[in-house]
Amino acid sequence: MSPRTKNIATLVAIIAPFVLFFLAGRYLIDPWEMPRENKGQLLIPHIDMATLNARDEAGEPYSGEDMAGLWTILYIAGSDCDTRCKNGLYYQVRQVRLTLGEDIERVRRVILHTAPADDSLTAFLNDNVAGMVSVHADPQAVSEALAPVYDPEPSQPVGDIFLVSPDGQIFMRYPTHEDMDATLEEAENIRVDLKRTLKGSLIG
Repeated sequence: MSPRTKNIATLVAIIAPFVLFFLAGRYLIDPWEMPRENKGQLLIPHIDMATLNARDEAGEPYSGEDMAGLWTILYIAGSDCDTRCKNGLYYQVRQVRLTLGEDIERVRRVILHTAPADDSLTAFLNDNVAGMVSVHADPQAVSEALAPVYDPEPSQPVGDIFLVSPDGQIFMRYPTHEDMDATLEEAENIRVDLKRTLKGSLIG
């Protein structure tokens, strides 16, 4: 074998594994069937907070600009607050944030009201989860904006929890539960995803 042929053979031997790996990944492996690290439902593409047409307590538009600088745990509320609502607000929002240690100041809690809050919800917010930012939006606008999250089922965002990036992109969803064991498991899912996100992020 000539030196030239030997050099070519050596080069092929070096490159071949990388080519084969690429081809296997491209044609034999479906990335959507591979196990993911995230615990919640990853939203692809992300949904811009601005599409919810939310407004703050003063009636001013509440969008990604208002969320700048911090990561957000967002709860979508109806008019009342049943067991599922209370579990979500307390264990999956308030308590999760408290577990973040030194990262706690990087995360805000926001409740988006799709209807005027009744006495049960108002009392629970004041007595158990004080300090949440309250914003308001038309339920139809919220359902339409979040419809891709639930496709092909009808959009039913009330009672769900979302993670929002500092640039106003809604990127993860979690359900709430009446059952306490399921609630605590979901709270841990949020904590794990949020800690991983904060650790890997240079923003917020």
